[in-house]
Amino acid sequence: YLGNSDDALPLLERARVIREMALGPEHPDVADSFNNLGILHQNQERYGEAQEFFERALAIRETVQGLSHPDTATSLHNLARLRAIQGHFQEARGFFERTLAIHEAMLGADHPHTATSLNSLASLLRDHGHHEEARSLFLRSLSGILRHLDVELPTMSEAERFKALVVTGDPSLLLESLAGLESASLLDAFSLYLQWKGKATRLQAASLRLARADGRENVRRRTGDLRVLAKQLSGLVLLPIAEQEEGHGERIADLRQERLRQERELNRELGLDSILATPSVGTLQAAIPADAVLVDFFVGREVFAWVLGPSGPPQLLSLGDIDIPRRAQEAFLRSTALRGGRTVAAAGPDPAVEILNQVWEPLREAVGAAATVIVSPDGFLCELPLGTLRQADGSFLLEKHRFVYLSDPTRLVENQASTSDREGSILAVGDIDFLHRGEAPIDSTIVTPIRSRIGDSWPPLEATREEINALSYLHQHELAWDSEFHRYDGMEATEERIQLELPNHRYIHLATHGYFEPDHLPSLLTDSEEKQANMGFGEQVEAVGLLPGLLSGLVFAGVNAEADSNRDDGYLSAEEIMHLDLSACDLAVLSACETALGSKRAGEGLMSLRRAFEVAGTKTVVSSMWKVDDRATAQLMKWFYQNYWALRMSKVEALHQAKLRMLRQNRVDFQGDARPETWGAFVLSGDWR
Repeated sequence: YLGNSDDALPLLERARVIREMALGPEHPDVADSFNNLGILHQNQERYGEAQEFFERALAIRETVQGLSHPDTATSLHNLARLRAIQGHFQEARGFFERTLAIHEAMLGADHPHTATSLNSLASLLRDHGHHEEARSLFLRSLSGILRHLDVELPTMSEAERFKALVVTGDPSLLLESLAGLESASLLDAFSLYLQWKGKATRLQAASLRLARADGRENVRRRTGDLRVLAKQLSGLVLLPIAEQEEGHGERIADLRQERLRQERELNRELGLDSILATPSVGTLQAAIPADAVLVDFFVGREVFAWVLGPSGPPQLLSLGDIDIPRRAQEAFLRSTALRGGRTVAAAGPDPAVEILNQVWEPLREAVGAAATVIVSPDGFLCELPLGTLRQADGSFLLEKHRFVYLSDPTRLVENQASTSDREGSILAVGDIDFLHRGEAPIDSTIVTPIRSRIGDSWPPLEATREEINALSYLHQHELAWDSEFHRYDGMEATEERIQLELPNHRYIHLATHGYFEPDHLPSLLTDSEEKQANMGFGEQVEAVGLLPGLLSGLVFAGVNAEADSNRDDGYLSAEEIMHLDLSACDLAVLSACETALGSKRAGEGLMSLRRAFEVAGTKTVVSSMWKVDDRATAQLMKWFYQNYWALRMSKVEALHQAKLRMLRQNRVDFQGDARPETWGAFVLSGDWR
């Protein structure tokens, strides 16, 4: 009824009358009409009328469908919610308990409807001070739904997994009920939380890994089809309106459905059930170094942080309602990333002070003096490089802690210590000619016959020549490695060539433009009014919502040239990268703008280029949080590789020391200004050793 209750009421009444006349007054569809009328009156706070309609619906269902039918449970649940709103605790509890008993008996302990019943009863108990009972029910709910998802998720597409985890697996209620408890009481809850967070990403990575290793012809064929579909979808979604042909939305819809169907079929053939095991808290804790601490964020209506050290129980800390730290972060990032090297006087409260107080101060005591902070972010916090937070004495958190980022905490156990032998083949891409492209490789097969353009043109990046020259010099004159150095620049750095080369190297360095959420698709995932007003965006919105990797990518040679129906378009999306085999890659450095950004998925971080490289098998990714300065980035990268390859520091220490060096140099060159916008954007994710 589009929000207009007055218009809705006569329509619902007419529906009820038609059903009574055609089906009889005791038909279950008539009960549905009474149910709808009850909900409408409840929303209008006419509780007496709502109760009458709910009771009439319940009477029909009990008589016709029986006392134990799931539809009877629905009517009981509606009455329970209404009585809870009216403050009748005992009546509401009785109705909720009857609802739960029906769902458990008829649907099983692990069914999503049973989980909903448990959560509803637990919420009622919590609101009336019965906290221990409530926590027990919240734990039962999440435990059951995770068992249900373990059965259902393996045969779903990635998009379906995202939806299932958000709709049925949200741990918000459990965490809210646990806030303030002693650490010793949190172990079971943290174990369940570990099973939930990052589950879709782990499954997607496992699915692609198994597919690449599977020798069956049908699996190889389907994997190839998925890569082609990913490229075609990427091109169509990014195509500007002026270049779209008639039937553009229908083409996207058809490709999207085929993409999801192929992925579901592939997952069924691979049999993913065996790889769902999550490491225990003890196993996870054993992987945390003695001088480190894990901080695992969750963003729901409230913001929480789990803190786990190498010993002792986990702690759960509340950072409060989501709106306050989110607004503080937005103001802080605007003042940092957009300041252009100038000191900006903030109007009102200092954003740097606000974000420190909102996000870091609640954690400070739990983190203590840990040299390495391993961060598993969530929601809006995925966009915050913690090292850029400035303390009261003017120093930055970077000067006290090293920061490592993980998509989910279980990667601590997956990561194995890197070999001390650093030698390996290097792929270095930079100084790209965005106007011209060289010849396509003979064995290139992934081509889309359409042209996608995200901006009017992509400007050259002059400092990237210096950047890859420095890598070449280091390899040739200081490292004395026998391994090969493959350099692609100018018009030879084509999308086709880079796709072929990416799987073949231990080290990948890509110095080019990156993009996220292009200008001609504004706020695709959140702007519902735009979606309703301009239905031409409908299928693009739907495709991006289900396949968010279409919105971020890297740019290669010839992207500004005229369209060529026989060549790739120069845009390599995260969705395409995810389907490459990058298991040989120990380190990928995405020396471009916004390569760590993407659309948010609860519990899965950002659907970004960084995630795409990790899902494809890359052990460690260095990526950027915002638009980065060309020349400062070139200098930072030279110092990073010098530290890692020549001085043999660990990966995280190499980046940490490069950042500190730039910070200190900035203070000398710019009258004490550390200029965090020049070093703060780049973060290291994955294996830090």
